Amino acid sequence: MLHYIGRRRLSPQRDFAPSNTLHHNQTMKFYTGTFLLLLSISATANAQTGGALSECANGGCRLGEYCVGNSFLKDVDDTGEYGCAKCNGNRDWWPCNFETTCFCHAEGAPRIPPAPRSGVNVNTALDACRDVLTEDIFNNIVQPNSEEGKQLFTYAGLCDAIANYNQYHDEKFAQMGTISQVRQELSAFLSHASVETDGFSVTREEHHCVNPITGLDGNVYCMPCKEQFYSKETKTCTQSYFVNEQTYNDYCDLSRQNNQGCSCTVAGVSMANVPLQNDARAPAIGYVRADDMFFRRGSFDTSFNYGYMGAGIAIKGDAQYFCEQPDLLATNPQYAWQSGIYKWMEYQPYEFASTAHKQVLKGNFGGTINILNGPLECPSSMNISEKHFQMVRDRVREVCRVGSSLGVMLELNSCENPYERDCQTCDGIEEIYYSCQQDGSCPDCIGWGENLASTAPTITPAIIKPPTFEEWGKYWGPSSQTGTRNGATSSYSSPVWYTMTSLVVVMSAYLME
Repeated sequence: MLHYIGRRRLSPQRDFAPSNTLHHNQTMKFYTGTFLLLLSISATANAQTGGALSECANGGCRLGEYCVGNSFLKDVDDTGEYGCAKCNGNRDWWPCNFETTCFCHAEGAPRIPPAPRSGVNVNTALDACRDVLTEDIFNNIVQPNSEEGKQLFTYAGLCDAIANYNQYHDEKFAQMGTISQVRQELSAFLSHASVETDGFSVTREEHHCVNPITGLDGNVYCMPCKEQFYSKETKTCTQSYFVNEQTYNDYCDLSRQNNQGCSCTVAGVSMANVPLQNDARAPAIGYVRADDMFFRRGSFDTSFNYGYMGAGIAIKGDAQYFCEQPDLLATNPQYAWQSGIYKWMEYQPYEFASTAHKQVLKGNFGGTINILNGPLECPSSMNISEKHFQMVRDRVREVCRVGSSLGVMLELNSCENPYERDCQTCDGIEEIYYSCQQDGSCPDCIGWGENLASTAPTITPAIIKPPTFEEWGKYWGPSSQTGTRNGATSSYSSPVWYTMTSLVVVMSAYLME
């Protein structure tokens, strides 16, 4: 049989066949077409889940472990008709076809779900604080201008946070891949943290906690203020929050309750009667107990009732831990840093199927911005928001500054294959990078564009001839190796997916003849 795309060459067997042969050919076309359609749907389904099954379904759990459900992420349980217990039998459909929905858990251990897998190997010989981020380099990067910032964002707190997170997760923070990839991850993470905390100086969202005070009961109390009445320069509020509000009910998502968010109500929280010493001080009016408020705290601005529950699960294996005491993220150095690490490693918008951690292992700083802030900052434009446009400028400035201190570069937008779902960029970031050098607002970017050839982290890295912008991506390539503690790998690699798609297209063209 001869067949050409765009024209047709006649064949006696095909064009002058008896009727029963024609019927046979049509039947074969139908079954072949149905098979290809199902193949395409199957491949698409795997592409939508990242092609990664839960660790229970891929290889099974170790002896003494059980497959349990991550009910914070999805509405699943351990047992039942669609319980995660069934995933241990290589089941590859719901709920086993999402890698973090079901996970292996040993009885008696903290019930901490896994982070999404990057496919990059763990660097077991490397310790981030010992081998990369020394205290001298940290102090060169983290320079708070407030006393509370100095007390919260400490070197020991960050090192404890990294060690604790990595102890309970197979996917490690700042310990995956080469030493260059580790330096890149630390650079990107600290750059974002610096912007979110106003240079590591803000520990509680300012206009939600004006002039905090500590009562005789040991609790911290905050005076909330509407943003339009708050002065960032003087850190004062010109009108009490309770002038127009009966209760405080910000950062409460009523759709995220029970297993998916800390308890909060539409009624909100009433103004507190702050217990103070009976002296000449005026009574504290317009205050709310800080532990009743879910405003932004920590190195990455953990907020909302669901954000605090997620942090408690990832850090302590206890969903209620930060629900009951959210202000720990503003007073405990380890928790302040580790809540940010949790968001960095595990926050995965459904439409992107990626994390900031996975993007930075590609050397892709723009991808981390898109994952963490989405359309608020990407594309980077004054047409979106003047505030967030300035925040992107600050992120570019900081990644140049921090990257220079760690002796490493990152690409602003880097994707090996722009058609992959995991390929994330932040349009407009390159223009910001060049324009801020011209107007002098990011002086470290001028030197950062040179090739830092230091073989270990250093505050003053060696410099050689600068590469072009396009050459940056050639220095560090992400590992192509995949796998987890039980040898799990993706169901389909990208080449296989593209091959299958091409097969469907070509065969469909034939069948339509």
